[in-house]
Amino acid sequence: MLIGEDFDKIEFTLWGLDFLEPNAFIGDFLILVVALVLALKTKKFDTTLPFFKYWTAFYLVFGIGMFFGGLGHLMFNYWGLAGKYPPWYTGIFAVFLLEKAMISIHPTAKMKDLLNKLSLAKLLIALIAASLVFIFADLNRDQVIGLRVPAINSAVGLIFCLGILGYKYTKVYGPYFKYMVYSVFIMFPSALFLAFKINLYQWFDKNDFAHLLLIVGIILYYQSIKGYAKSLEEK
Repeated sequence: MLIGEDFDKIEFTLWGLDFLEPNAFIGDFLILVVALVLALKTKKFDTTLPFFKYWTAFYLVFGIGMFFGGLGHLMFNYWGLAGKYPPWYTGIFAVFLLEKAMISIHPTAKMKDLLNKLSLAKLLIALIAASLVFIFADLNRDQVIGLRVPAINSAVGLIFCLGILGYKYTKVYGPYFKYMVYSVFIMFPSALFLAFKINLYQWFDKNDFAHLLLIVGIILYYQSIKGYAKSLEEK
């Protein structure tokens, strides 16, 4: 175990190409597979409702973004920092879709309108801030700087929409929204592992641990989505 520093990146050669971090690619690919399965499952619900349409879109965008993130790790020797930008931007947009999904069923029309405007403003601010960081920060010295805006954007969106709104919806719609709240707490340890560089093993480092919790998190999202869909069918 290493704390406060990272293991050397795993390198391997295949087909005459020099690849990096196969563990990160495997983790991101697994997230893609799980996200696509959940997108297909969510699409089977009432797709005329924005709630289910936005969740389906979230799973698709999130999964594809994570897959390209894995490619960015794998192909870093060839793509460099350019391979990092697409998944960072995609992550910001995926959180926006999640926010739109949760806001779409807010019981108060006036508050729903306000939250939609705030979500859009947050998206634009995050995209602009991320672009400024990518342009002016020295990411060759420290790539973690590039993650700060997407990470803050995600934290704000997830805590409010899954934590606060999720808790509110357990009172308004039913207890199945508790899984949204649980997901926030499930994700919290990954932030600690990333912040303090807690690496359990070279083939299962801080990023791999975060990937595992992400898989658990998006499955918990689906439990709430399924519960809400069943409640609508029973009405």
